[in-house]
Amino acid sequence: MKKLLLWGLITVIMSGVTFAQDIVTTRPQKKAVVLEEFTGINCPACPYGHDAAEELLGNYPEKVFIINIHTGYYATPSEGQPDYRTSFGSGLEGQSGLGGYPSATINRHLFVDLSEEGGTALYRDAWPAAADRIFEESSPVNLGVSTVYNSDTREVSVTVEAYYVEGLPFGIESNFFQVALVENHVIGYQNGGGSSYDHKHMLRHLLTGQWGDEIEDIEAGTVVNRTYTYTLDEEFVAENCNIVAFITETKQEVLTGVEVPIIDGLHNGEIESDYGRLFTNEPLASGESGIVSDFDVTLINGLNESQNVTLSLDNDAPADWDVSFSVNEVLYTESASLTLDPDEIKNVVISVTPGTTVGVAHCELTLTSDSYPAEPEKIAEVFVVSGVDNLIVNGSGTSNSIVSSDYQEVYTTGLSEAGCNTTGAIPGYTLEQASELGLLANVDNIYMNIGGTLQVLTEGQADVLTSFVNDGGNILIAGQDIGKDIWGTTGTSTGIKQKMFYQNYISASYLDDGASTNNAISSTVDSIYSGITSVSLYNAYSDEFAPDEVKAYGNASEILYYPNGEAAGVKNYKGSGKVAYFAFGLEQIQDENSRNDIIDRTYQWFTGWEGSDVSKIERVNLELFPNPVTNELHILDFENESVYTIFNISGQVVKS
Repeated sequence: MKKLLLWGLITVIMSGVTFAQDIVTTRPQKKAVVLEEFTGINCPACPYGHDAAEELLGNYPEKVFIINIHTGYYATPSEGQPDYRTSFGSGLEGQSGLGGYPSATINRHLFVDLSEEGGTALYRDAWPAAADRIFEESSPVNLGVSTVYNSDTREVSVTVEAYYVEGLPFGIESNFFQVALVENHVIGYQNGGGSSYDHKHMLRHLLTGQWGDEIEDIEAGTVVNRTYTYTLDEEFVAENCNIVAFITETKQEVLTGVEVPIIDGLHNGEIESDYGRLFTNEPLASGESGIVSDFDVTLINGLNESQNVTLSLDNDAPADWDVSFSVNEVLYTESASLTLDPDEIKNVVISVTPGTTVGVAHCELTLTSDSYPAEPEKIAEVFVVSGVDNLIVNGSGTSNSIVSSDYQEVYTTGLSEAGCNTTGAIPGYTLEQASELGLLANVDNIYMNIGGTLQVLTEGQADVLTSFVNDGGNILIAGQDIGKDIWGTTGTSTGIKQKMFYQNYISASYLDDGASTNNAISSTVDSIYSGITSVSLYNAYSDEFAPDEVKAYGNASEILYYPNGEAAGVKNYKGSGKVAYFAFGLEQIQDENSRNDIIDRTYQWFTGWEGSDVSKIERVNLELFPNPVTNELHILDFENESVYTIFNISGQVVKS
């Protein structure tokens, strides 16, 4: 386990991983909301934010926990005013991307359609909608907290205990405990509230430091506990102080949280019971004709009562593949009706046997409660890849309920029209596992279908793609916010690995988020993409239409342009690998034939075609006359298989 540094008066007692819990419940729970509000005593509108947070807390007193962070310009005290700032505020504010006060993050989650400035910060009118979405989500981990306070020494001891109901998605290797000390009923000045304003939920200290204490053991069934101690400042009123504890994936994405008083506080992590769980820790397998791939799936009754449930299996496997599932060794092909005992855990096995047809089988096992039919369904999905050498990877982000797999058909159709019949698709969250399984060793070309979704790339995905190109693989990557999300100030893919991949492998520089006027693309002289003229782009999504503007970096070439002259695409040779980058989603191309044409050209380039390379034309010493030409041009020694483009003096395409 990772060791902690000691901060001032804080000490921490580390414990090993255990497999029996003392505090926390093991029953599945839904997520709680942790609302971190950014505020300041000189902010005239901030009392409205405080009221909005209190209203949300009043509606959901057992599911909402608030931390008020005094930070920024409005929190800077004038002479004679109290200073409620902490050393942690500016860092928390900075990662939120806020555009004004009052603002708050809800579980530090990026709500693309609600975000005020493209970051995780939200204005107060969006807080209820964001909270409602979090309430519906299942938490992979439960969190319990207990506190002991010594009034003589003013020392508080905080024990946090996490129980992992299920494992985290592949590629997430750790979580972080976050423990915040907050104080209520701090009476002091507030612009818009007077000199005796009742400040609540005020952040006083983060016992786990700026970004938390790492949890490295996050497998299903694991219990992890830690104890932290802190000595209260003399100005803090112990009876008004609480602990808000929560767990994050990294610096962002709060999984769940709880709140307790510092004096004899206890919370076992019960938020709202989740009727059941259905999950697998390894959703991907490399298949082979005639060889079965088995996936272990865990089914949990989350209730302390018997429950009738139904399991249903859907799949899109080729016709000559066999797909089934079994419960306690009883075989089913479509559905099973089961009665689960209280808190029962069952082992389910999904079995997939590929035939001779190349492809990817996407299997979805769905759990529904017959006892509580209004509850949402739970889905465990698995993928088996067999014989695929052109792999479509659907981005793992989301955007306003859009997922990139909605546009997978754009790629499958385009590749089919190009004559490629060895294709298949997997979700982005399985890309790292695909690499670890050695599945990518048989793949020649990857098509990253990012579209309009965020997060565009994780660090692990960037690592895999970098290695893939280094090994001679080819990549097409397309999406309207790839540059913005990696290089923008509020991006969610701003890690050094994503930046290095963008700069050194995509070989592009991000210029601007673009505008709605970037509604067409054309090519100039390029060996692969010449002849593409005035292809219309449109808003294929329900949110902003703003394809990135980019330029080539290093030895890369610009291949497509918007009407304003800025580049819309780049191609690059990296060793024996090739990368084609489109700064828009291919689904944003309005005409299907034009979409297919771009995919066809890219696929042919990947498989060895170099198109009408100008340097190659020069080397064959073509004779042209007359030159300049007015109405008729003669080309000597022009082969029938050659590709040509003729431009006028203004650079417009005359014929190709």
